[in-house]
Amino acid sequence: MEKYFRFSTISIIVTYLLIFFGGLVRVSGAGMGCPDWPKCFGRWIPPTNINQVPEIYIEKFNIVLAWVEYVNRLFGAVVGLVILLSCLFAYLYFRNNKDVFYPILAALVLTLVEGWLGSILVHSVLDPITITLHLLLALIIIGLLIYSSIRAYVVIKGDFEINSNYPQKFKWLIFSLMTLMIIEIIIGTEIRGALDMSRKNHPLVKGAILLKMLGSFKYVHTILGILLVSITYYMRNILINLGKSCSKLMLFSVNSMFAIFFIQILLGEFLVFFDVKPIVQLFHMWFSSLLVGLCVVQYTCFKISKI
Repeated sequence: MEKYFRFSTISIIVTYLLIFFGGLVRVSGAGMGCPDWPKCFGRWIPPTNINQVPEIYIEKFNIVLAWVEYVNRLFGAVVGLVILLSCLFAYLYFRNNKDVFYPILAALVLTLVEGWLGSILVHSVLDPITITLHLLLALIIIGLLIYSSIRAYVVIKGDFEINSNYPQKFKWLIFSLMTLMIIEIIIGTEIRGALDMSRKNHPLVKGAILLKMLGSFKYVHTILGILLVSITYYMRNILINLGKSCSKLMLFSVNSMFAIFFIQILLGEFLVFFDVKPIVQLFHMWFSSLLVGLCVVQYTCFKISKI
């Protein structure tokens, strides 16, 4: 049983790393570093010099971008393999436990769909809607992995929520957080897409000015962020008042979320008042995926407490 828990934990870590690599591909402009799929410039291993590039691709060849995208694809294959192994161990030890086995099985299926979406991205030349779906699907996979892993931990180590007594409204606060967070991520992705388009049309204009050109749309993103911080603060106060009637994991997840939200605010303000630096955009996006994972942790803890 513990083999499954170890592999599921590794699956969560490598999936988060893959989301980070995917963000790196996006902000570095390497999304079309390989203009074909599954090969790269017609080769299973990318070219190392322009003489190896087919004539139809010569104008598109950039060795750095090609290898960034290629490494991202390879790492995606590794993640798929780790999730497959996790699924096999889940079948061996937890096939009769629907709370452990079905989520990891769904994660495996969605990982295959994610690979297919990656090919669609290349063929559609980075269609914005497909990019958003690609990210949302990755977040769903993360959520399934976290849920399955925690439920397996309870079977192996025992119920750590046995003394917890969360009020019923806590569930709705978690759902509100998750819903607003997904909307926030979608809006953020659209803002980033609009910025990329603006950069192409106005290559000499600074990023901070490009943000202002987006108009009031960007303020919705800010307002939602403030609302998310407020809900998290309220949840934190509830847990503090509960004292020992809440688990350490639940309190840790809410405190971590509260801290990350403040980091996100600082990164967002840096983007607005200074300049749109790709590295800042990368971490702004990646921290958002961490927040979604923490929200799933909170939901799982709440559900276990009511068993």
